Amino acid sequence: MRSKTSTDARRLPAQSDTMDERVKLLLIEDTLSDPSCIREILGSCTDLCEVVQCGRIEAAISAIFQDTFDIAVLDPNLPGSTGVEAVRVLHDRAPDLPIIILSEHADRNPALHPAQSGVREYRIRAAANAGFVRRAIGHVREQKRVTRGLRRPEGCYRQIVESLNEGVCAVDPWGTITFCNPRMAEMLGSVPEELAGRSVYDFVSGECWEEMERHFDLPQQYECTFVRQDGSRMTGLVAASLLTGGDGIPCGSIIGVMDITERKRAEHRMQIMEMAVASSVSAIAFIDPAGKVSYVNPAFLALWGYDSADEVLGRAAPSFWDDECAAGEMLQAVWRDGQWTDEMVGKRRDGTTFDLRFSSNTVTDESGEPVTIMASFVDITERKRAEQEILTRNRQLIVLNRIIGSSASSLSLSELLETGMKRTLELMEHDVGLVYMLDAERKRALLQYHENLPADALARSRIIKVHHWPLNFVFIAGQARYIESSAALSSIESALLHELDIASLACIPLTAESVVVGALYIGSKTGQSFSGEEKTLLEAIGKEIGSGILKGMLHKRLEAANREANLYLDIMTHDIRNAENVANLYADLLIEMLDGEAAAYARKLQRGLRKSIEILANVSTIRRIHRASPEMTPCDLERVIRDVIGIFPDVRIVYEGTACEVWADDLISEVFGNLIGNSIKFGGPDVTIGIRVEEYDGENVLVSVEDTGPGVPDLLKKSIFHRFERGRSHGSGDGLGLYIAKKLIERYGGHVWVDDRVENRPELGAAFRFTLREVFHAGDGSAADDEYVLEEE
Repeated sequence: MRSKTSTDARRLPAQSDTMDERVKLLLIEDTLSDPSCIREILGSCTDLCEVVQCGRIEAAISAIFQDTFDIAVLDPNLPGSTGVEAVRVLHDRAPDLPIIILSEHADRNPALHPAQSGVREYRIRAAANAGFVRRAIGHVREQKRVTRGLRRPEGCYRQIVESLNEGVCAVDPWGTITFCNPRMAEMLGSVPEELAGRSVYDFVSGECWEEMERHFDLPQQYECTFVRQDGSRMTGLVAASLLTGGDGIPCGSIIGVMDITERKRAEHRMQIMEMAVASSVSAIAFIDPAGKVSYVNPAFLALWGYDSADEVLGRAAPSFWDDECAAGEMLQAVWRDGQWTDEMVGKRRDGTTFDLRFSSNTVTDESGEPVTIMASFVDITERKRAEQEILTRNRQLIVLNRIIGSSASSLSLSELLETGMKRTLELMEHDVGLVYMLDAERKRALLQYHENLPADALARSRIIKVHHWPLNFVFIAGQARYIESSAALSSIESALLHELDIASLACIPLTAESVVVGALYIGSKTGQSFSGEEKTLLEAIGKEIGSGILKGMLHKRLEAANREANLYLDIMTHDIRNAENVANLYADLLIEMLDGEAAAYARKLQRGLRKSIEILANVSTIRRIHRASPEMTPCDLERVIRDVIGIFPDVRIVYEGTACEVWADDLISEVFGNLIGNSIKFGGPDVTIGIRVEEYDGENVLVSVEDTGPGVPDLLKKSIFHRFERGRSHGSGDGLGLYIAKKLIERYGGHVWVDDRVENRPELGAAFRFTLREVFHAGDGSAADDEYVLEEE
């Protein structure tokens, strides 16, 4: 038996290896047992075929797995196998391979008949010749050529389909996928191998099933929602065609799918933007490169007063502005710079104008070239009006503030009138100004000041009678009068304007305490009339100047009243003090002369007199505090304290002395007198008082007046220095002593407070503490001893 080696399949020599469409022939025959070798027949066909010979069926099967053959020639009488077995084995391994069976027996085996075995030819060897073999090879060769011709466009078409950017799939009549290209699988989130055999409905949203079923009967084109493998959705444009067999009967459909998800999203976004533009409260327009309006939204039509877009589209864009030349230049700037924002004046359909804010930018194509201008417009008429009103109000406030400032800073009535008139002319930019004041009889008005008054009009304007029309409106009724050039102007008013050489005149009454005391005249050479804002401002200025006049009048009255009050107070103080001194003297005599109960009454009378004297002294001190600023001079604190201690010889006062000078005036002794008197009043005759002076913070000294009296409760420590506060008990007292002490200490730049003499033991006495600014000598070796330095706060 021959081994299964490469010698079992040896290639027969061919006459030409370069011939086109040569057939590859597999010869299965044992040449050792075949005296009439078929090779002799094939030797004459080498121009048509390339022969590979195998001596056994096993070697033939192996050769089929390793190479491709176009035809096989089989000897059914091979050693080790029957013809039927060899044909079946070969047919199972290569069902499409044509087989020629050459048998040497005349009685052919029925099992080998082509109808039963599937072989292409059946020929007995005796009948075989070169012509038969050449015809068989030629038939296979032609079939190969045809097949190759068919496969070439098939491969081309397959390559085209698989490289398409659109998805393509084939389905049978029941919707089963029989083929899909890679793009289709990618769109569905899978691979082609996984999709084959699955239902196309697995990947189609339910609402699209009915539409998809139609293309199994008729070609269709529609949009469909596909569900990917991961559950996400894709919108596809489907084009379906019927797929027919060779008999023309439909056997399925070919479906082409284009992914339009992004396009649909873009369309949706565009639809939203179109709706947003159409519903925008801002007027929006598109302008083409020719400067024509190509689109407007309803807000644009409403803003410009048009009924339909047909009236607007195609018109030159600058025609919608009041200044068409400036609008044209603005559009050129937009094309040049890509955007533009400015405030413009629009012109409506009816010719009226309005203020608007114009914002624009160019819209470019994919190459970056501008193709249109998108412009939005906002009506800012009300805003501009409000801004103008604010500016007007601010201007009025500025004028009034300066008039008020002049009124407040004027030291006299004449200065107030002159400054008020000049300020008004300057700030309101008018030309002529006059100020009149009524005389005592209120029958005439006298000219006080004037500005830019014509020389020939000065003599006739110095004194005017106020009871004649139209001046009685101003000076008698107290109403503002505006004389403005017009056809209805009276001869008197016209003559007044001519005399003053002006076009309009405002006559504003000056009122003090509801009484007209004068008038302010303001004239303009160019203005034909006064606006409502100007009238309001002028009347406010008149009231403010009137208030300044009233303030001056009141100030004079106050000064007179103050002088009169001081006169009365001086008289009362002098006379009452003399009377009290006399009464006190007689009280002393009565106390010496009387005994018992009568003497007690006399002593009470004396205490009352002394209390009255004390109150009168306090009033005089308070009067001095409020009348004038202190004249601060260095005071010897040692001398001041010892002089006050000398006033209370019967009281035990402990003071160790100090060498210190402070800044004060001659009222500083009142501070110590009131504090010591307060300690005596509430501590009784047995009270002990201590006075101590020490350094405080390098600039001030700390003075303490301590007593062993009943102390000051914590609740009263903050209010005890208030006016008319009765002190640490509910006893009698006018409450002015501590108040005067506090006012004087503050007058000297210090501050005062009260503590417990022993910390947290108020019942053991009070400690009144205050600071005073210390005097520092400037002595540095060059300054004189009497030179001092006053430390400023």
